[in-house]
Amino acid sequence: GAAMGLERAAIMTQLKSLPGGQLVLVRYKPNHQSLVEWVYNGADLENAKVIWARDMNREENQELFQYYRGRRAWLLLADEMPPRLSLYPIP
Repeated sequence: GAAMGLERAAIMTQLKSLPGGQLVLVRYKPNHQSLVEWVYNGADLENAKVIWARDMNREENQELFQYYRGRRAWLLLADEMPPRLSLYPIP
């Protein structure tokens, strides 16, 4: 858990340095340990610089992209070593 906390903090710092709002979709592997959770947000979601969400199916993701369309979307492969962040491949 501690290593994940440091990795999340490093990614958060990286994203906060970018202009505009950011949306991170977190994708877990099927055997993901449920105690290690990357997705949590502060209370003031609308004004958050970075919003974290779970990567879901295509339709649900599209709803997120529509709702937060002013934000740059990222995909985080949380269970890679180290976790891998890239721009979300929106068709």
